[in-house]
Amino acid sequence: MPTLYIAGDAPGVGVTAAAAGLATLLEGVNGAPSVEELPSLDNANAGEPDARVLLVSSPASANPSQAASALGDRLMGVIINAVPDSGRHAVLTTTVPSFQEQGIPVLGIVPEDRRMLAPTVRDVSEHLGAECINLGELDEPDAALDALVEHFMLGGLFLDTGVYVFERREQKAVIVRGDRPDLQMAALETSTVCLVLTEGQLPVQYIVHHAALNQVPMLLVNKPTLETMEALHTVGERSSAPSTHKARRFGELLSAHCDLAPLAGAAA
Repeated sequence: MPTLYIAGDAPGVGVTAAAAGLATLLEGVNGAPSVEELPSLDNANAGEPDARVLLVSSPASANPSQAASALGDRLMGVIINAVPDSGRHAVLTTTVPSFQEQGIPVLGIVPEDRRMLAPTVRDVSEHLGAECINLGELDEPDAALDALVEHFMLGGLFLDTGVYVFERREQKAVIVRGDRPDLQMAALETSTVCLVLTEGQLPVQYIVHHAALNQVPMLLVNKPTLETMEALHTVGERSSAPSTHKARRFGELLSAHCDLAPLAGAAA
């Protein structure tokens, strides 16, 4: 049985996500230091001369001629990942034909997806240098910290009730001062994956109790609220690729946007 080997033509193009989403046998290099070094690294890591290769590329990293030269007949196709809506036309009219001219089948075009770009609660905590003050109250702390944060909301002055505002977003982190139990309670009554408590102020006991009931991590930071929000502008740089949630989502994206039949044939 030939090995199905997944390689990326640049760091961060989605090799880990593809490997997890496809539940394949072997993950390849996640991008070489340079495109020219891809052949030697891939050949060394694949190990088997009959390994078939699935290449994961992106609009920015796509280099069909280099891919063809590096992998030759072993290359069974390419998936172009993380394509924004604004760049889809260029991919269809330029990138796809370029791969096809090299005899490389394009197995699918996977769009950008909020969940795939989302940081985890753990990412947010590490990025802010926060302390999870109720870690011992979480039944499954690793699962709670690995939950994806798809939205950030600021707890502030609302004309509407807090619950009405917070229920507009799911899978969110709420950034709120530690001395605002009214807003914290409203957030806990909606789909909130963590509370980020600012100003270094501990919450009152009934908030601690309700956070434990809902299994919501509480991250304590010493920074003011607005400074914390500003720091979160760059949290995406820390976004984790290895995630059960992301693997499941990428599997859905692959099924919806890719022709996976050639992969099944290669592993048969």
